[in-house]
Amino acid sequence: MKERDYYFDNAKCALMLLVVFGHFLRPYIDDVLWVHSLYTWIFFFHMPAFVFISGYFAKKFHEHGYLQKITKKLLIPYVLFQLVYSIYYFFLYDKQSLELDLLTPHWSLWFLLSLFSWNVLLLWFGRLPKRIALPMALLFGLAGGMMEVEKWLSLSRTLTFFPFFLLGFFFQKSAIERLFAAPVRLVSLFVLVGMFFVIHFGFPDLPQDWLYGSKSYDTLGVSESAGIASRLAIYGASLLMMFGFLSLIPSRRFSFSVLGARTFYIYILHGFILKYLHETPFPDFIMDVHGYPLLLALSVAMMLILGSKPVVRLVRPLLEWRWPNWRQTTT
Repeated sequence: MKERDYYFDNAKCALMLLVVFGHFLRPYIDDVLWVHSLYTWIFFFHMPAFVFISGYFAKKFHEHGYLQKITKKLLIPYVLFQLVYSIYYFFLYDKQSLELDLLTPHWSLWFLLSLFSWNVLLLWFGRLPKRIALPMALLFGLAGGMMEVEKWLSLSRTLTFFPFFLLGFFFQKSAIERLFAAPVRLVSLFVLVGMFFVIHFGFPDLPQDWLYGSKSYDTLGVSESAGIASRLAIYGASLLMMFGFLSLIPSRRFSFSVLGARTFYIYILHGFILKYLHETPFPDFIMDVHGYPLLLALSVAMMLILGSKPVVRLVRPLLEWRWPNWRQTTT
């Protein structure tokens, strides 16, 4: 049996922590500059890195049954949790009617639709030489900002982040391992720290909407030429920070490494807790006591709970259509 690669588990665990922490920070970014800078810093690379890793693990797209497998893994949970979130929002926000729109994903569910679409795009792009496929994917990403589709079918985000997915698909582990050299890691540390100060002091008013990948250039208030130039600059900065982050990830097994194999559960479920907390006095309490570091501790706690064995066993039938075997240990 092939030994598990704990590097990617560790990377996904760290990225998921940034996802949850970033979502915790969202209500405060308009009031506290350093929180806005930290939020922007996180969003520059955490989703590109997740998409990159997803592409890396899509190398078996040509195998028989692969498309059926990802359809079951991604589209069925998407439809199910789109319904669950609709019902949840109906009660949470005291809406007058239940709204179910399968074409406009709720909040974080966009990733499931986009991940499915990226895998489908591999049926064509995956058979092209990378010297042709990657520039074409970049053009797709730039063109995404010209379309007024926004969140519909997650099409805008699918196009915007597709270059990272395809880059990960073409990447080999040997290329990633070159990032582990001590000089590279030292430079990466300086790059990541330096980028925070660049964002904080150089671009304190940078709209975070640029980093979501769901807005058109027109919605962002710029011309197509300015939008393309800005997106190219963001692509460059995101790549630099993404590889800097990946170079700092350790390869050995830790006690938290198992959470990297359960990020799907954490990603889907954490929205229920966050959305509820944001409707309580909790955000005001955090602002009153300046308890922003507490949000990091809460993010860790949420990951530990949602990635725990009991939660995984309970939710697995909904996410994987597999009934739990209580005699076996989940992985």
